[in-house]
Amino acid sequence: MRKRNWLMGLAVPILAAVAVGIAVVVVSGGGGSGAQAPSALAAGFPPARLAGASFTGAAGTSRTILTAVGASRATEVTAGGVNGGPALWSSSDGGATWTRAALTGPAALTKAGSGQFAGVADGPAGWLAVGTTLAGRGGPLVASSPDARTWTVASGIAGNAVAAAVAAGPAGYVIVGRQSAGGSAASAAAWYAAGLTGWRTATVAAQGASGGQTMNAVTGTDHGFVAVGATDTGPAAWVSAAGRTWQQAAVPVPAGAARAALDYVAADGGAVVAAGTEFSATGASSPFAEVSANAGTTWTQVQLPVPDIGPGTGTTVTALTAAGGGFTAAGTYVTQAGPEVVIWTLPAGTPVTDGAAWAAATPEGTGLASTSAENAITALAADGVTLTGVGFTAKLAASGVPGAQQPTLWQSPVR
Repeated sequence: MRKRNWLMGLAVPILAAVAVGIAVVVVSGGGGSGAQAPSALAAGFPPARLAGASFTGAAGTSRTILTAVGASRATEVTAGGVNGGPALWSSSDGGATWTRAALTGPAALTKAGSGQFAGVADGPAGWLAVGTTLAGRGGPLVASSPDARTWTVASGIAGNAVAAAVAAGPAGYVIVGRQSAGGSAASAAAWYAAGLTGWRTATVAAQGASGGQTMNAVTGTDHGFVAVGATDTGPAAWVSAAGRTWQQAAVPVPAGAARAALDYVAADGGAVVAAGTEFSATGASSPFAEVSANAGTTWTQVQLPVPDIGPGTGTTVTALTAAGGGFTAAGTYVTQAGPEVVIWTLPAGTPVTDGAAWAAATPEGTGLASTSAENAITALAADGVTLTGVGFTAKLAASGVPGAQQPTLWQSPVR
């Protein structure tokens, strides 16, 4: 689980792994109560596979964390870190084979222990990857590439800030995250550029949040951009036409939640889905979504279904993407037997405001369900009719404590 202050912990509630370098897990076995056969939907999802030497090195000993994946016209890019330093991998055949990308730039920004990438996106001028560097006093890390194979790494943006996500649209590129506001407080922050360089600080309208604000994710729509995150103890969303100025939109707060945050957002034209995790006063976690049919102007809350696979201790959302005219999300459902991957789907052609149309599945197989491993999918992207996911798997010791994590890759037809 991510270890941050509560505001950022909400931002990515289940896997400190993602923040510190954990990859998505796909595991074999039944993992649940064993009382139910997999649904027809679940049976349609294949297992995952270990990422292999392209990610962990020839000896298989590199500590690799996969935190983001992007896809564009059969080219796919996975972002994360190796041994505490930023790393990127590219595939030119739709995710079948991968090559670690070359990073050029100052050694302080590219060496082991120097930071990690958190987001990646393709746009009109090429690819961008963003994250956080530990060099100097720290700050945003920005890498650009015209072809997804060779990347130029730079600090890119001045200031004591964290870059959490990136998106592209006709107007250019936007990066979102948070800026230190003194002490432990944070304020939502965004930057924009027409191309891969020349970043400028955007204006983010403040709503008088006493507990801080953060932007955790961003996506492009047919009207500009939508970013989501948290304000104080509740979910938040912002809209922008070109990334230069951001206005906060009203977002319903989950009833009974002690705190909640939106961690992921995806769009198909003007249809937008944002997903996150809410926590009760006792710490129990539940998945929820906020949806908009008008590019983020107004929002409706949707409660994602929790699969009936036996008594559990909580469910968290870990990934989301627009796919095949619909939407697909992933999460982790913790049962008495161990954690399992949950896949939520909203079929193509279904209005995003139709909360009853979401279906939950608990697929089986390597990296998806196991009584002897911790599994998670931490990022999703769609390339045509194929989903690509990244994550991690970690075998559980007899004490129930996860062991060393191995990065995983998951590909499935869009359902």
